[in-house]
Amino acid sequence: MTSPNRSGPDTDTATGAPSPSDADTGAGAADTALSAETDTSTGHPASTGSTAAAGTAASAGTAASADAAGPAGTAASAGTAVSADAAGPAGTTTGKGPLDGVTVVDLSSAVMGPLATQLLGDFGADVIRVEPVRDVARHSPANIGRSPGMAPLHLQVNRNKRSVTIDLKDPAGREDLFALLADAHVLVTNMRAGALERLGLGYAEVAERLPHLIYAHAQGFAADSSRGDRPAYDEVIQASSGLVSLQNRAAGSMQFVPTLIADKTAALYLLGGVLAALYHQQRTGEGQEITLAMADAMIAVNLVEHLAGELFVPPAGEVGNPLSLSDTHAAMRTADGGAIAAVPYTNEGVRILLKGAGLDDAAADPAWDSPVIDREVFTAGVEKVLANSTHRTTAEWEEYLTAHDVPYARVVDIAELPDDPYVREVELIKEREHPTEGTIRVVESPLHFSATPVGFRRHAERAGQSTAEVLAATRADR
Repeated sequence: MTSPNRSGPDTDTATGAPSPSDADTGAGAADTALSAETDTSTGHPASTGSTAAAGTAASAGTAASADAAGPAGTAASAGTAVSADAAGPAGTTTGKGPLDGVTVVDLSSAVMGPLATQLLGDFGADVIRVEPVRDVARHSPANIGRSPGMAPLHLQVNRNKRSVTIDLKDPAGREDLFALLADAHVLVTNMRAGALERLGLGYAEVAERLPHLIYAHAQGFAADSSRGDRPAYDEVIQASSGLVSLQNRAAGSMQFVPTLIADKTAALYLLGGVLAALYHQQRTGEGQEITLAMADAMIAVNLVEHLAGELFVPPAGEVGNPLSLSDTHAAMRTADGGAIAAVPYTNEGVRILLKGAGLDDAAADPAWDSPVIDREVFTAGVEKVLANSTHRTTAEWEEYLTAHDVPYARVVDIAELPDDPYVREVELIKEREHPTEGTIRVVESPLHFSATPVGFRRHAERAGQSTAEVLAATRADR
């Protein structure tokens, strides 16, 4: 099956989109609506045996245009790369990304799924977002924003998508969804498996109709586990993955890490899984199911350094990385009220910091000559550094550490990041004009491609803003 070349306008026109329902939904909400937020050509993945070589034009003997469909629906563009900074409409940029021609249906809510699909959109995929009845991200943080349903968190994880609302409890609505999926390469969802199955959207049902589709399903706990039916948010996963325990071991506090670390970590795992499956699909035309549990992702990440001695059977030592669990694992206060991070990982590193703190006698201790770290001696040395770090101002520490080639950074208040000299130098945060929300700050993609630039093509939309455009194109083919 060959999908139509469906391109929406690269604009950010505000429409009178329907407001989401006030019904509360969690990560596994059953009522969702459909949303798409990018404007790129779509193409059905080629069947097995018919794909052209990756990265080449699908037809031989003719020049490939920038919009020509290549293998698995990817662009077989020829010619020069378009700068990601080229001006586009309504504060966007132009240029085709590395996933130009790939279509993603985003049936997710909150942060994990939407962040993963936003990254796919940044890479050039046409992301059609399935709007939940009430997405918590559209209202978080509470009471901050210029329009209902357009809160900062939503704006941060839903750019480069088109928003569509569909009633998935209605058989006609489900057929609209399947029509979108027929022309898509990927479905991403973080609804719980039970809710998907009740809607007739479980993997078996979808794969039977659409064997080409990559079905990426993520939720809090593994669907086939005893916790598979539990809802989960970031803090739940922090607790179950040992992260809260690490906080308690290091600082004697049960406070959660003050960032959505589990959501964002799982989003990156999900992104990697989708990209790998797209490569397989491009070569074979074959879809598959990808499953990810947030808890599993965070356990895997936390144990990279903290499994430690428990890696061996029987254990060769205690669990936990002693450096990061020590109360000396902290930034240094400076004489002018600032702080600077310069963490030693060797005995020689401790010696350099002791000298910088004016402790020449302590720095002369022959213990620092050894390449082997005695943990008690090492910790005692760092304690002396922290107790005497106000010997220098921040600028003086910077000069000293630079002279000794020691990695360091000033502690930057998060509120100061938009005006931080480094952030401004690399243009990581830009001001853009949102069509309904006015001037906003946008954190640009930190990735840069030389040939297929990552772009900002579409602002986060109001719920259902592109419903008419997307569904009209889909229904015209039925």
